[in-house]
Amino acid sequence: MPQTTDPHTHMLMSFILLLLIASFTAYYASRKGRNPFIWFVIGTLLGIFAPIILIFLPPVVKNETTRVDGEPTMSISRPDPSLHHEALPPPLPTAEELKRQQEEDKLWYYLDQNHQQVGPVSIVALRELWNTGRLELTSYVWAEGMNQWEKVDSLPDLKAALHKS
Repeated sequence: MPQTTDPHTHMLMSFILLLLIASFTAYYASRKGRNPFIWFVIGTLLGIFAPIILIFLPPVVKNETTRVDGEPTMSISRPDPSLHHEALPPPLPTAEELKRQQEEDKLWYYLDQNHQQVGPVSIVALRELWNTGRLELTSYVWAEGMNQWEKVDSLPDLKAALHKS
């Protein structure tokens, strides 16, 4: 006489087999670098077809600069190259740096030893004249923003700039 099984037992055995297949699929997915939870769900839905699909998928190569949650990581020794284009703009110059740059960009005129106007010349050229002795403390100079010609001796900022190397 054939033994009849309870339909609930048959359904329970099928459910246990399905969970085993889903568990195996999740384990195999984690070995291939894939999300085991997602593949557990896929294994539950597709049954035996899920591990077969997973066999044909290539392993996921994890980038060493990517965390588990998918966010990029960076370090001082190894910055993330994907964020290179998002570099911060250079800092704005300070007021002192702006003043120094304006002084360096300023064009000067001076009176030579024959009292002839020469210029415009940069501060670098004035410094060269100063170092060669052709510009002295008693020489007259003028630049935009000045009301009149003045002696080098009466301009402390210019004297300081001339003494720089």
